[in-house]
Amino acid sequence: MTRSNYALSRRAFVSGAIGAGLLAGTFGRIRLSRGDSPKPEHRFIACFFNGGWDVLLGGDARDPANKYPGINLGTDLLPTRYRTPVPISIGGRETLIGAPMAALTQHADRLALFRGVNMNTVAHGTAKAYVNTYQQPAGVSERGSSLATAMASHSSTPDERILPNVAIGVPSFNTDYPPQYTGVGLQRPGEVLGLLRHESAVFPDEVEALLLRAQDATTSCVSDRYVAPRHSDQLKATRERVRKLLAENVAGHFDLGADTTEMVALRARYGFDAATFEANSRDPRVAAACTSQLIRTGLASAVTVQLQTGIDSHDNWADEHPQLLQAGTEALSTLLSDLREDDPDMSRTTVLVYSEFARTPQINGRLGRDHWFANSIFCFGNALKPGIYCATREDNLGLTKVDLASGLPSESGELMRPEHIASTLVSALKGDTSPYRVAPVSAWINGDRT
Repeated sequence: MTRSNYALSRRAFVSGAIGAGLLAGTFGRIRLSRGDSPKPEHRFIACFFNGGWDVLLGGDARDPANKYPGINLGTDLLPTRYRTPVPISIGGRETLIGAPMAALTQHADRLALFRGVNMNTVAHGTAKAYVNTYQQPAGVSERGSSLATAMASHSSTPDERILPNVAIGVPSFNTDYPPQYTGVGLQRPGEVLGLLRHESAVFPDEVEALLLRAQDATTSCVSDRYVAPRHSDQLKATRERVRKLLAENVAGHFDLGADTTEMVALRARYGFDAATFEANSRDPRVAAACTSQLIRTGLASAVTVQLQTGIDSHDNWADEHPQLLQAGTEALSTLLSDLREDDPDMSRTTVLVYSEFARTPQINGRLGRDHWFANSIFCFGNALKPGIYCATREDNLGLTKVDLASGLPSESGELMRPEHIASTLVSALKGDTSPYRVAPVSAWINGDRT
């Protein structure tokens, strides 16, 4: 399979034999996306930086040549390469982005950058639930469905998707949609391979056939003392999908440590070696590469992935935080380049990038930064107009009321919250915005989408 031909074919699935052809009659009903679909399926990726990122080193930078009464930029503490923000043009507006995130400048043409997003909490558990569902949680308990679950359900061919939604390193929630759209949860990117391949010996065809008949006759995976599942048709569909995955050997596209032309090229593109993958690493390069394969093979239409971790820098902020931001951002930039190879203007792809909150504008007594409300969120794609929306206070990184439509400060305005972004994005993709309980901001939506 070449890089320009990533859609797994329906014919390949139909031709796959499982258990002496027991399921041959069912293959036509569940397939991966096809080029002849009347409307291309929208692809959604949510990339999470776990720990709370420093927006002064990222999406809300300040010019170190100026003085800010409420901000300690910590410039003298930083390694030289991170001291000077880089210029970036977003939606025709010139601004600065932190040096650790410089790799994103090449994708600024499709970027909507949200500044001053009110997280309304500086507690990790609460904020993580918030940015997963984009609905205000109850304490640390989520309310509603993960945004990726909603996006998977809005797909043009959702019922035919084998794995509509995958969540790597983050939980997946579903209270509003059919259960097949709940994310398949994995702890590490390498676990995708284990999900797709045979873990036991392959038996002769006649034995496989007997085993499959026995499985089909079973209504519970625990014991006969348990009643049949409420949705037995979904259990049947799940079995069929798993069998098809094994028949097609989809796993070959996720064995990122293999010595094949495809995998060697993939590792070179993302800059990691086979040993890194085989160590079951959470390395952002492995996570990004795996996410790319899930989307570009057509296996999944929505992926939420923990792209970077360990950025909760209360101590020695300058010695670790910018390096981790850079590593995660460079992996993200490569992922965006991959996705844009078959969707150059991102007309059918949305990539949301976020952390649970920001870090304080002041350095604490341990040479670190603590938790801060005023977050930044990146949205790449063609659903929203490229631009910079809303702002923080220039002198102290504080939250400020704005007119959401214009993004300008306004005493009669309101603080932007995560649900404003989710509602607007879902509206742009013609989805149901009612779970977010705020109106979409029509001024952010790209009305020129094809």
